[in-house]
Amino acid sequence: MSTMAHGLPELTYTATVDHALIHRRHTSEAFLTDAVRTGPATFVAAALLPAWHQHYGAHTGPSRHRDPLLLLECVRQAETFAAHTMFGAESDAHFVLRHWNAEFGRFPHGYGEAELLLTATTANRRAVRDRLRGLDLDVELWSDGQRVGHVAMSVGYLSAAAFRVVRARANDGPPVSTQDLPPTAGTPVRPGAVGRRRATDVLLLDVAAARDEVTARLRVATENRSLFDHPQDHVPAMVLLEGARQLAALATAEWSGRAPEHTELVAQESTFDTYAELTAPVELVATPAGTAVDVAFRQQGRELAHATLVMGRRGDSR
Repeated sequence: MSTMAHGLPELTYTATVDHALIHRRHTSEAFLTDAVRTGPATFVAAALLPAWHQHYGAHTGPSRHRDPLLLLECVRQAETFAAHTMFGAESDAHFVLRHWNAEFGRFPHGYGEAELLLTATTANRRAVRDRLRGLDLDVELWSDGQRVGHVAMSVGYLSAAAFRVVRARANDGPPVSTQDLPPTAGTPVRPGAVGRRRATDVLLLDVAAARDEVTARLRVATENRSLFDHPQDHVPAMVLLEGARQLAALATAEWSGRAPEHTELVAQESTFDTYAELTAPVELVATPAGTAVDVAFRQQGRELAHATLVMGRRGDSR
């Protein structure tokens, strides 16, 4: 078990940072409380994990206490805040997640509110006229002095003008907004089949299972405030990853017989090659990959992203 070194600056956990600097609108979706630069390429950050959350806590299994994707969201918020306040991203810059991998350990306590410490090292900063255009981050996660996870990620940054051009070219004009999107047609999977309690958290439609492949279409759950905190013109990476987790949980049950309530995400690696558009269905295809599950995201005949997820069995002591 790894323990945290001393000598870090004191951080506060009493109130969340400016929501605009973490690209969040609703208070319920803001978790970052502080961040301090500790060197030219390093910083530390603090996040407060709620005792319960309407989305991150609505699992049938052990993830209801400490959802790994909530930890990833805290890392995303820390990266976003640091990019704006420490490394030169404009206030209206658009962030493009290229790749990230993560592994999650056991929490020293599994219930109630918890303080999360993030220690981050950055590399490969790319800038144009001092404006941030790319950054790699390596982040260690700690709670009560114990290491509870690790995330490595590579992010690109586009100016608002460049983003408009890129999105217009991909859509032959201004892209559709989630504000104008009708509900995704299809038959949703039962929430319990993917380890979920609420229908609003279910992202899989028209599931088809075979011996070595499980497929589904993605439900773009724009009514879910945690997944779509503010209007988007594409499907965010966090939504794709939640869909992949649900498909991996369902596929694990199909192939091994282990029910989703006894399964949780312990590691993942995902790469995003292009935007998932709102104007065409996104298909998810799960195949076995040794002890992991590979999930490919396809749209209009091409692969736009790929994730490999390790689904483990853990008890409620986490």
